[in-house]
Amino acid sequence: MNKRPSSRISIISLITIALLSCTGRSPGKAADQYTGGGIYDVFVIQARWHTGIIFSTDDIDKDIWPEIISLQNNIFVDIGWGDEKFYQATGDPVFLAARAILWPTQSVMQIFAFNTPVVAAYGGQGRVLRIPVTRKQLDELSNFISGSYIRDDHGDPIRSSVYGESDHYYLATRKYHLFRTCNTWVASGFRQAGFRVRTFGVLNANQLFRQLSRIPGAEFIN
Repeated sequence: MNKRPSSRISIISLITIALLSCTGRSPGKAADQYTGGGIYDVFVIQARWHTGIIFSTDDIDKDIWPEIISLQNNIFVDIGWGDEKFYQATGDPVFLAARAILWPTQSVMQIFAFNTPVVAAYGGQGRVLRIPVTRKQLDELSNFISGSYIRDDHGDPIRSSVYGESDHYYLATRKYHLFRTCNTWVASGFRQAGFRVRTFGVLNANQLFRQLSRIPGAEFIN
């Protein structure tokens, strides 16, 4: 008779699937800018345990996402989302991983701007899906990002200070937990943009990429 798996193994499995698939340290222009015409490229990246959405900074409407102005000396920006403490911790602390899975926790967005070509920026180790979007879809994705910041009374994003004030991590809306991972968060952004994307049960990157790769015109570029 087969033995039932122990609760300890079950917890470790949940942590591996749902949290380690979301964490890690990250390292075509349209014809009518901001006027409704053209097709824009957005990228979804998985590099080791990191999953994020990459935009060309020049494509973003500054009235929708004002914080992009400070990043426009870079070509691209990668936005990730995860548990505030585990996302920024060095190594892979098991206690923080278990905490993030078992209790709803404060989330942060990681804002990583860079100039290297997208595939090269992650050492060629990333899985990159390029997704063509319309101006309206891009604006809705930008709305999703801008609306994910927790803002102060002046409307400014609040930096995470759990390990000292950070220039790259900002307090985010929505609590992190087992059934809402970074992959769920990315799927939610594309759903808000009008794509027929399922969000429930999208816990790991494979589930996310299966959904997004069905979008017309989407293609892997590495």
